[in-house]
Amino acid sequence: MALAKQIRNVTLVGANGTVGAPILSSLLAAGHKVTVLTRPGSTKDFPAAVTVHVGDYSDEEFISSSLKDQEVLILALAFTAYDAQIPLIKAAAKAGVSYIVPCEFGSDPTHQKLNAAIELMSMKAPYRKLIEDLGISSWIGVVNNPWVEFSMRLGLYGIDMKKRTATLYDEGNTKANFTTLKRVGESLAALLSLPEEDLAKHKNEFVYFSSFYANQKDFLASAMRATGTTEEDWTITNTSTNKVLQDAREGDPSARMMLLFALVFKEGYGGDYSSKVVDYEKLGLVGEDLDAIMKGLAQELAA
Repeated sequence: MALAKQIRNVTLVGANGTVGAPILSSLLAAGHKVTVLTRPGSTKDFPAAVTVHVGDYSDEEFISSSLKDQEVLILALAFTAYDAQIPLIKAAAKAGVSYIVPCEFGSDPTHQKLNAAIELMSMKAPYRKLIEDLGISSWIGVVNNPWVEFSMRLGLYGIDMKKRTATLYDEGNTKANFTTLKRVGESLAALLSLPEEDLAKHKNEFVYFSSFYANQKDFLASAMRATGTTEEDWTITNTSTNKVLQDAREGDPSARMMLLFALVFKEGYGGDYSSKVVDYEKLGLVGEDLDAIMKGLAQELAA
């Protein structure tokens, strides 16, 4: 049963981005009072309900003044701009912001085998530590695994809907959790709508979002239904996640690039976090339809 909603003052950085845009839409739909911080020169127009502050992210005084009376700061920056979080985090502490959602939005940083295999998994930890060391704000880290729409568009699940090719890892039977960009936004907005006593349980912890618990064969079957095709219309091959892992360790650039996506489908590497998924009934969110999402992607890719 969903709890009564609490409206919060939320500031979002990166509202134009891949995950920032659906977060913004969801925050507004949930009724939160939203402020956007954006750099000079941005041409993006935001809804009238959004308060917009334009300035340099490295200017802590500007950021601190913009964050006055804000309860939550969400950082949705590209991985190439992670260091831009440092002055934003410091300014949030100076302004007394209670919660910071740092740039996470990926695979499970707590999974030891995954962290050992993917060097980049550790690059986000210093920003969480900075929040803790400053001792004012608490962080909430979002785990969602590679986004469904983003990954399917680029063939990163091993399934290319345009070329109608599929590479199945270890026969394609290993299930894992996957989240749409829309559901990331909805889940975060709903989480921030929880009463303080419930939201406080997530201080300095990760929250696990999920749209689907599925394997590659599930995605492929849905893609076939969406495109009105059968296996005979596709070129389907198999490969081993162990081979991808070994090739990556030996320095193969293509294997290193695909390693994270391959390991999502490898047993024992953290792709399956179904036991940790947030209580969606409590958040008041209903399930999603994979076929509907695939159909939309098929139409988009055919245009």
